[in-house]
Amino acid sequence: MIPLIPATAEMVVANAASTVESCNKGLVSAHSKLRVESVHKTWDGVFMSTNSVASVAELEVIKQWLKKTAGLGEVTEVEPRLPQSKSFLKVLGVPYWDSKTSLPVTSAQVAEALSSSPLFEGIILASMSCIMKALPSSNISVIWIDI
Repeated sequence: MIPLIPATAEMVVANAASTVESCNKGLVSAHSKLRVESVHKTWDGVFMSTNSVASVAELEVIKQWLKKTAGLGEVTEVEPRLPQSKSFLKVLGVPYWDSKTSLPVTSAQVAEALSSSPLFEGIILASMSCIMKALPSSNISVIWIDI
């Protein structure tokens, strides 16, 4: 994703073929295997689809070649960014009370249970889980996990 003012973004997208070709030329000359596949307009700039995740050095190459192709001077700020996303997992039907201690289940217990599961191998929790009762009078909980 590259934030640009709307007029500049529209110009880049209108010349998408030459933008893709130019950025790929720069990546080839930098001995990179990354390739730009397409360019699309977003609400606050342009989005470039690539064949893999770009490194910081590859983002710099794309920045320089985009500026050359679009005729953007040094005044125009072009700062490519990698997309960032989070996923949330909602787990239903977990007992709210710990059977051993008769206390509510804790985030630490949830994290421990997830880490012991082969389904969560290599997954890092972004924060502690949120545990809440499904209904005020229920013994069942809903657990929200930010991964």
